[in-house]
Amino acid sequence: MPNLKNFKVSLKSLGKDIFVLSAGILVAQIIPLALQPFLKRTFTPEEFGTYDVFLKTFSILVALSCLKYENAILLPKKDSDSKHVVFLCLVISSLVFVVITILIILFKDYIFSRFEGLTLATLLLLPISVLSYTVFNIFNMYLIRRRKFMLSSTSKVSRRISEGFVQLILGLGSVPNGLLFGDVVGNVVQAVFTFWKVRVLSPLKFISWNKIKKVFFEYRELPIYTLTPNILNTFVLGSLTFLVLSKFDKAEVGYLEFTQKILSIPSVFISIAISQVVFQRVSQLINKREKILPLIIPVVFFLTLVSIVFILTIEFYGIEIFTLVGGEDWQNSGEYAQILVYSSATMLIFSPLGKILIALKKFKTNSLWEILKFIAIVSLFFIDEVTSIKEYLKIYTLIIVFFYILYGGIILINSYKYQIEEVKDI
Repeated sequence: MPNLKNFKVSLKSLGKDIFVLSAGILVAQIIPLALQPFLKRTFTPEEFGTYDVFLKTFSILVALSCLKYENAILLPKKDSDSKHVVFLCLVISSLVFVVITILIILFKDYIFSRFEGLTLATLLLLPISVLSYTVFNIFNMYLIRRRKFMLSSTSKVSRRISEGFVQLILGLGSVPNGLLFGDVVGNVVQAVFTFWKVRVLSPLKFISWNKIKKVFFEYRELPIYTLTPNILNTFVLGSLTFLVLSKFDKAEVGYLEFTQKILSIPSVFISIAISQVVFQRVSQLINKREKILPLIIPVVFFLTLVSIVFILTIEFYGIEIFTLVGGEDWQNSGEYAQILVYSSATMLIFSPLGKILIALKKFKTNSLWEILKFIAIVSLFFIDEVTSIKEYLKIYTLIIVFFYILYGGIILINSYKYQIEEVKDI
């Protein structure tokens, strides 16, 4: 009975934390979604295509920017060690910012040849945006470590308000690349807001370079075993953009951007919050050598129910939803959504659990899965027999569904093995 009582208390607390994060994310996402009818009627599919390529490139660079040391912020038992990981991440991300800026300057002519209307000033928005988001992510992980989920949520709201306001104003003024400018402003505001909150919560003082070197070596397995797989995973998530860009035109990339934005709604509202909270809780349970499956199983069950509702909604009302939001010109996006919803739903179930392997320090297992998935997706770039974009989307969906079901099995098996081998008093 005591164990059952503790489980209920733990589950209730978990639900509360997830609700707080989800509520903030919900508010943060309502703003850009509310602007979609205006933005889709103001900017062309080609402009959204350029914007989507910018965002997908941004995502890959963000995955690289801290060499994955940000995941170590939640792992130390001592808060002082966690703060030194924060400073280590800031140093690494600053160096990456310099490297990206130099590369853009060196290869600007090639980039200009692929994307008309861009300037050097616009291109330099990319490293600024990457650094700003990385700073936010670093301090956000520290807020989550301290279980300040409300502060984490409000920082996301600050980003969306500023981003939406700038995109709205620049859209009314028909300013070129207004979507890009708005995104960068949002990331800068979010970074400043989160840094300010952490400074108020816990002054970042008494930093030792020797301790920074200590945590650098202590958690070196993170960049060794998770950096490359994470970059590969980020590329896979953005692979449709690059695939369509390589075989079709930017207008199709724009339609696909709208498809992915709508299909990401359940993930943004629910999956991200669950991922962050579950990672924090699982890390704590592992440090205490306690069971983790009683935490994981209800999460999988809940996400499966959400995914079923999600699939049925898009299958029956997908085209109507997209044309209602974007207008008749965006019907293609709704048709693409009816294909891709199955891959999105499968990722919704299992992707939030991915960091459990990190908490269990199963870096090699996670790496192998990421590499195999990457190879399967990259093979699509070499398929020339298929000329229809819908056929490419179907093949992509089959690959993603297979690999994420496999991923879920790997996570559950390793969680069970942990309980058998490590947990006390089983």
